[in-house]
Amino acid sequence: MNTTRLIATAMAAALLTTSALAQDKVLRFATWDSDESLAIQESIARMFEAANPGVTVQVEAYGDGYDEKLTAAMGAGDPPDVMYMWNFPAYAASLMPMEDLIARDAAEMDLADISPALMNISTIDGHTYGMPAGFTTQVVFYNKDMFAAAGIAEPQAGWTWDDLRAAAAQFRDAATNTYGFAVDAKPDPFDFEQFYWSNGTQFISDDGTTVDGYMNSAAGAEVLDMFADMIKTEEAVALNIGDDTSGSTLFKAGRIAMFQSAMWSMTGIQSSGINFGVVVLPNFGDQPAQSAIGASAMSIAKDAAEPELAWEFVKFFSSPEAVAMRTGDLPIRMSVAAAKGLTEDPIFQPFFTMLDQTTVHTAAFLQNENWGRIQENLSTAIEATMIDQGNAQAHLDEAVARSARFLN
Repeated sequence: MNTTRLIATAMAAALLTTSALAQDKVLRFATWDSDESLAIQESIARMFEAANPGVTVQVEAYGDGYDEKLTAAMGAGDPPDVMYMWNFPAYAASLMPMEDLIARDAAEMDLADISPALMNISTIDGHTYGMPAGFTTQVVFYNKDMFAAAGIAEPQAGWTWDDLRAAAAQFRDAATNTYGFAVDAKPDPFDFEQFYWSNGTQFISDDGTTVDGYMNSAAGAEVLDMFADMIKTEEAVALNIGDDTSGSTLFKAGRIAMFQSAMWSMTGIQSSGINFGVVVLPNFGDQPAQSAIGASAMSIAKDAAEPELAWEFVKFFSSPEAVAMRTGDLPIRMSVAAAKGLTEDPIFQPFFTMLDQTTVHTAAFLQNENWGRIQENLSTAIEATMIDQGNAQAHLDEAVARSARFLN
């Protein structure tokens, strides 16, 4: 079933639906999106209204000030009924747990069509505080023309960091300031944790009480030292050290042959006209690569004025028809991804492979309420390692020592 048919099916269903919900209700939906993504959300809202005569969905576009406006609304006791969400530790106390509703409407929700890794992003202490709306995993974009000109075989699934480094070394050209890869000296710890997972470790214990032996594990230090050594050997250019030029800008300018990123870089790369390919993240040895999962989710305020109506809207937003309408990220439902041909498309398929092979991990920020303070120390250790071009173990040990007071 193609996308057009999915949407047509949704419209037909909307016209045939007899709503059991009370009439003349207003549902408030807060979002951080703008432009095309906001227009799509408006369209989904209008479809929900058509399926539920008498209901009005008031889409509130908070934009760049999303967190501040949402926090203010919650503090004033006037939260939107439904909202986009990602920072569950910060807002969980103000959100409605959904696990009982999901279980009640299990047939409609059809969680077998949604990766458990996606459901895990909004789960804290066994409570589900949001339904995923769209997602991205991490991949490596590569410049096909640069690989062809250098006579280097294009990267393939199952490759390793040793393979990437060997290829990257061949692209270094001081005269043209060209590199094979880029290493971010100030990465977002949320994304960087994927490399710990890929090397068999993690930032924090499963119970969220200790980082000693995890953040500063030998496997973790190996990850940092590897990236630092790539800078030292000039296999990679260092980003965010004395220069704010982004990896995306360098890749689109043909100054790096490979660029690790996610769906948020896709539109810019496509519009640049570069002949590019996409491949899964490299493995550490024989350990399958793991990916951070960036996902938005739909949550319901604990004090929602219309909680049952809010749940009906979340269900509708999670339906195959609504999921098929979204662009800019990837469908949470595998049936929709298959219908769109994304799981077979060589540009998009690696994103789904990364989702499939990523074990269900709980990101560190979901495991300890003080993670925001702890990760400041981790970020300092990562940057120091990149500047020193080594000494990861010492920097990580210091980060662990500085973090002790934030742990339970």
